[in-house]
Amino acid sequence: YNQLSGTIPLQLGNLTELKGLFLTGNELSGEIPRWLSGISSLGSLFLANNQLYGEIPPDLGKLANLVRLQLSYNQLVGEIPPELGNLSELEELYLSENQLSGKIPQELASLSRLRVLLLSHNQLSGEVPPELGNLPRLKLLHLSGNQLSGCIPPDLLKVRVTDSGRLGLPPCQ
Repeated sequence: YNQLSGTIPLQLGNLTELKGLFLTGNELSGEIPRWLSGISSLGSLFLANNQLYGEIPPDLGKLANLVRLQLSYNQLVGEIPPELGNLSELEELYLSENQLSGKIPQELASLSRLRVLLLSHNQLSGEVPPELGNLPRLKLLHLSGNQLSGCIPPDLLKVRVTDSGRLGLPPCQ
């Protein structure tokens, strides 16, 4: 929450033992750099509340130690990369308030440590993958403000699905 502007500096890629990169609430622009996937020690990547655009790099799925990924409140487009399903340590995934489209990848159901999944206010379509109901630790799921269809899988009814009434989706039978 400074007033940093410009693109994310390439020199940060030299910090090979960096555990957390917190750049939330600035005026950073440009695309999310692919070289971030080379910082293998990264446990937290917070890039929310900026002016980042372009697609989410699939290479972020290589960050094996990533626990928290916050990309909300940017101008990101394209589909959610299925490669994010490789982030076996991930507990929190914030992608709300972007312009993401396509379906929710069922690969996210392999994130067995995931507790928070925020996907609201994008342009996501299709059905909510029933496999998400198998996430043993999922406690909070935001889906409103998308163009989702179908129904809410029964196993997700135990999760706090916020704004589910505004989704207009009935529970699956």
